[in-house]
Amino acid sequence: MGVQELLIWWADPSAASLYGVEHLSADDALRAPAIRSGKAQRDWQVSRALLQHGRAARPGSGATSLSHSSGHALLATAPPGWKVGVDLEATRPRNVDGLAQWVCSRAERDLLASLPEEARLLRFYQLWTLKEAFIKAAGLDFPADMASVGLNPISTGLALRPPAGRWSACSYRAGAGWMASVVWQAPDASARGPMEPAWHGAAGCALPEVELAGQWRTDSA
Repeated sequence: MGVQELLIWWADPSAASLYGVEHLSADDALRAPAIRSGKAQRDWQVSRALLQHGRAARPGSGATSLSHSSGHALLATAPPGWKVGVDLEATRPRNVDGLAQWVCSRAERDLLASLPEEARLLRFYQLWTLKEAFIKAAGLDFPADMASVGLNPISTGLALRPPAGRWSACSYRAGAGWMASVVWQAPDASARGPMEPAWHGAAGCALPEVELAGQWRTDSA
């Protein structure tokens, strides 16, 4: 099995029209009545319509990871036995310095502080999405373990700082206003090549321009 079997599915607000409570899992059917605000309902409907699409496109017991932000969603699907995590964030202005104190290592905070404002915001979202993806894939605690994973500045660039084990990761700019990261661990070392996961628009949604913003692999456990 190769990394080509790791797929990333994108959905925009139009996917909400395909939402149906009859397609929810038992757990989601119990959660659905508690989703009350308009924004939360939109995110819920888009993400669950995307999940429905992914299950239909890749039936079986493979690994999945779901993320949503501001009416958009990403779903990562991988073969059985893999670990996978994905996170999507709208790159809106945030209190980067304050959040970095909470979720970043000292080296990451120093890196952010060295950058001009626009670059600092984008690098922060790259770090955040990588951290969230690792939290999901490795079953770590949020927010306690956010600072324990991410990136290490080194002389040749940025090195991945994952949980224990051999991991691969990619970060992306999606369109003009989105940052996403996906991390994965395959049980077969032959599936850990340098190729990128494949992106697809789901549920009739047009895929935005996707630009690779970082790619990493660790070779030691």
